[in-house]
Amino acid sequence: MAQLLVCSADGTEISAEIHGAGRPLVIVSGALFASERWLPTVTLLAKERKPYLVDRRGRGKSGNHAPYSPEREVEDLLAVLAGIGEPADLLGHSSGAILALQTAARAPANLERLVVYEPPVFFNEADRIALDLPERLEALLAAGQLEQAVETFLLEGPRTSEAELRGMQASSFWSALVRAFGHTVPYDSRVQRSLSGSVEELQGIRIPTLMLIGGASPERMVTGARTIAARLPQAQIVELPEQQHMAQMTATPLFASAVNRFLAAPVG
Repeated sequence: MAQLLVCSADGTEISAEIHGAGRPLVIVSGALFASERWLPTVTLLAKERKPYLVDRRGRGKSGNHAPYSPEREVEDLLAVLAGIGEPADLLGHSSGAILALQTAARAPANLERLVVYEPPVFFNEADRIALDLPERLEALLAAGQLEQAVETFLLEGPRTSEAELRGMQASSFWSALVRAFGHTVPYDSRVQRSLSGSVEELQGIRIPTLMLIGGASPERMVTGARTIAARLPQAQIVELPEQQHMAQMTATPLFASAVNRFLAAPVG
């Protein structure tokens, strides 16, 4: 397994693990999601292409500099694409899908296709996160309340149910997740707040785009994804039957097949 290291615009070093030997596919994770959890999916994708599994800033092998801004993460992805230096595609999940959309809107020269899976952009006011959520999360972190910050993010960001949260807390991975990613929850809430989904924000995305949605996902998620897809000139929607927001884990072959099928089409 090889590694790509690039220097982002603010000097932060960003790492991407390279798998396979085909056409480059840059993969961007959502909140609280370790890159290694993509490995079963990457194994299937790598049969036909070369995934670049990005550690977002503040995660894994990538560096981090304050102050944080979603724009810095867009610059990180632009640096990865520039470091690849050949035609590439981009896949983003959840908040990573928002970053992928924002990166594509900058129209990098070697980005040719885009896959996004349920970017959490909501058009109904009742579905949106509270405007002050990032600041409240930062206050909890400043007070040393790391676990409380993660709980608050899960309850108010993706709107995890109390029962689901208790199940996560009882799992073997909870403590490691909090330690590894708790400090990043304000980042993802800022990312979610950074894209309204307006036509003006999306007008630079003129490349073929696949919007993935879960057939059993919450209505607010599906509506937001469909609305964004409708505002892109070359977008198609694929519904993953009986899945919700994590099909890359719950239905890995189904997810990989949808991505591979879209990326197998000739460019142009």
